[in-house]
Amino acid sequence: MEWLYWDLGSVAGGGQFEVKLRGSIARVCLMDRQEYEAYCEDEEYDFFGGFTDVSPVVCEVPYDDYWFLVVDSYSNPITVEVAQVVD
Repeated sequence: MEWLYWDLGSVAGGGQFEVKLRGSIARVCLMDRQEYEAYCEDEEYDFFGGFTDVSPVVCEVPYDDYWFLVVDSYSNPITVEVAQVVD
């Protein structure tokens, strides 16, 4: 399985990240460390987000933790930009 991912590090709840997609619909998933490890091991996992064909997407961190952002376009060519939203 191939996917794009960003190690967002420790982020406080309420933090936001803007994800700009070009080239394909994709599944955008925000996961804490435990869920990301399960994802990598092809085990059952939970995430915040879902499929989207709209860009940009704003992902809001639900609680304080260590976070990863995964973008999976299922082998379709895609360009992705991720930036933290600063108030």
